[in-house]
Amino acid sequence: MNGRAPVFALLLAGALAACSGPRFDEGGLWPPPRAGMVVCEQALATEVGVEILERGGNAADAAVAVALALAVVHPQAGNLGGGGFALWVAHDPTAEPLFLDFRECAPAALKAELFLDEQGRSVPARSLESGLAVGVPGSPRGLYEFHKKLGRLPFRELVAPAIALARDGFVVDRWLAADLAEERDKLAAHPGTKALFFAGEAPLPTGARLVQRELARTLERYAADGADGFYLGEVAQRVVAEIGHEDGVTTLADFAEYKAQWRTPLRGWFRGLEVVTAPPPSSGGIALLQMLSMLQGFPLDEELVRERADAPADPVGLSSRALHWWVEGMRLAFADRAEYLGDPDFFSVPVEALLSPARVNRLRMRIGEQANPRITPLPVAAAAAREGGQTTHLSVLDAEGNAVSLTTTLNTTFGSGILARGAGVLLNCEIDDFAIVAGVPNEYGLVGGEANALRPRKRPLSSMTPVIVRDGGQVVKYVLGSPGGPRIITTVLEVLLRTVVYGQDLASAVAAPRLHQQWRPRSTKVEPGWSELLMQGLKNRGHELELEGAWGSVQAIAVEVGGEPQGVSDPRSGGSARRAEPAKRRK
Repeated sequence: MNGRAPVFALLLAGALAACSGPRFDEGGLWPPPRAGMVVCEQALATEVGVEILERGGNAADAAVAVALALAVVHPQAGNLGGGGFALWVAHDPTAEPLFLDFRECAPAALKAELFLDEQGRSVPARSLESGLAVGVPGSPRGLYEFHKKLGRLPFRELVAPAIALARDGFVVDRWLAADLAEERDKLAAHPGTKALFFAGEAPLPTGARLVQRELARTLERYAADGADGFYLGEVAQRVVAEIGHEDGVTTLADFAEYKAQWRTPLRGWFRGLEVVTAPPPSSGGIALLQMLSMLQGFPLDEELVRERADAPADPVGLSSRALHWWVEGMRLAFADRAEYLGDPDFFSVPVEALLSPARVNRLRMRIGEQANPRITPLPVAAAAAREGGQTTHLSVLDAEGNAVSLTTTLNTTFGSGILARGAGVLLNCEIDDFAIVAGVPNEYGLVGGEANALRPRKRPLSSMTPVIVRDGGQVVKYVLGSPGGPRIITTVLEVLLRTVVYGQDLASAVAAPRLHQQWRPRSTKVEPGWSELLMQGLKNRGHELELEGAWGSVQAIAVEVGGEPQGVSDPRSGGSARRAEPAKRRK
C-alpha cells in the first residue's frame, strides 16, 4: 500500500496556478464548448431544456425548466412536493462555484415519539406512507431562488413548458407504467393518487395519456407569483389540509417559514482534477471526497497493469485487489457518515477534520489485504459533530461553458404516495431519512445517531451527490449525478474512477456494472455483469457479496476544452441526452 498523502484541498482558493490545465485563448478565457447539452431521466424533459438553451437561456434557466418538466412527466421522483440540491459552476474560473440547498425540513410540531408504538418500537409505515412522513417541500422555493440569482430568461417562460405538459397531457412510457404497477398498493391507498394514476382499478398502462389539470393550475400560480404561489395562499392550504387528512402535523406556518439555503460547496482534488460537490446536509460530497482521497494513495494504475492478463473479461483490466480497495474505502466513508454527518444548521459537522490529509491517511492505513466489516468510525479531533431510490438527476452545460448539476427527490418511488387533492402535488416521505431511533436502520438500511436525529425545522441527512469536475481547477470537464439512495455516492465514485483512472469513455463507464458497500449491513451489493474471476477474488479476500438488480441512473456530460460535449443518459433508465445548438441572442 502506498502511504502518500492524498492530493486534496478543501475550499482551495489559491491552487489554480499549481495545477496544469488548458490554456487561455486570446480573449483571456478558455474556449467554451461548441454547443450546450441537456441530460435527464425523461426525454420530454430533456427536450424542454434544449428548447430553453436554444432560445437564449443559460444553464440555470434550462436546469430549472427541466426540473419543473420532470415534476410532470417523471412523477416517480420529479417534484414540487420534494426537495434537492443544485450546484452551479461558471465558465469563468475566477467566479466561485455556488450551491443551493433546498432540502425538505421537518415541521415544527413533529416529534420522534409520533413514530413509535405503545412499547416504544419504531413503526416504519408512519415515516414512509403517512402524513407524518412528509417534510416541508423545498423544490418550489429552491428552483425559484436558483433562477432568481443565476437565470437569464423570465421565470414564466421556464414554467410554461411544464404547464403545457400537465394541462395537455403526455403519453405514459414503459418506465412510468412499470413503476405505477410496482407501487400499485401504495398509490391505491390514497384517494387523490388513485384518481390520477389509475384507470378504474388498474394503474395507467403504457400508451395511456396522463393529464394533470390540478398540477397545471398550481404551476400557473407558481409562474405568476413565484415561490409565494406555492407557500402562501390556496396551494399551501390544500397541501397542508391533505397532510392533516393523512394524520400529519404540518401547518401553514411551516410552509410560510421555509427557506432555501445558499451554502459553500466542497472542493477537492483527484489526479489534477478539481471535484466540486455538495456540502452537508448532503453526506455525498464528504463521502465522495474521502473515498477519492483514500484511493489516490493506492497504486491503482500499477495494479491495473499487473493484473490485466488475469481479468480478460473486464474491459479495462480491473483487478480484484483494486476492487477490494474500492469496497473498503466505501466501508470507511459510510462509517463516518453514520457517526458525524447531519444538518449543519443544527449540528457541528467536523468537515475539515473529516477531510484532512492526516485523517484520510489514518483511514487508508486501516485498509489491509482482507475485508474488515467490523471497523468502527475513527474519532475526530473536532467536537462530534438515506436517500431514496426515487431521486432524479439532471445535468446541463450551456454553450458559454456554464454548468449545473441538480438532484431532486421524493425519497421512495412516488414519495409517500399522497397526492394533495386540488393542488395535484405528490408529497415526499423524507422524514424517514432522519435517524428517528438511533441505530435503527431506515428504508435503505442506513443507520445514524445524534447528528441526524429528528428535530423541528431540521433537514434530514441526504445522499444526493451532484458533482462538477474541472480540469486543473480551470474549466468544466464532467457534470454528473444519479439517483439511488446511498448508492448515489458509490455510483458517482465508480464513474469517476473508470473515466479518470482507467480511461474509459463516459458511456462505457456509466454502463459498466456497479458494486456498493455502506458499512451496515456488512455484505457488498453487486450488479450483474462482473466477471466471475473478479467476484471470486473478492470472496477470497473475505467479502460477502450479494447479487442484486441494476440500480442508479447516471445523467452525465463530458467535454474537452472547445470541443463537442458528450452527454450520456444511463441505459438503466429511459432518459435521453440532447445537444443544444448555440442560441441566437434574443433581441
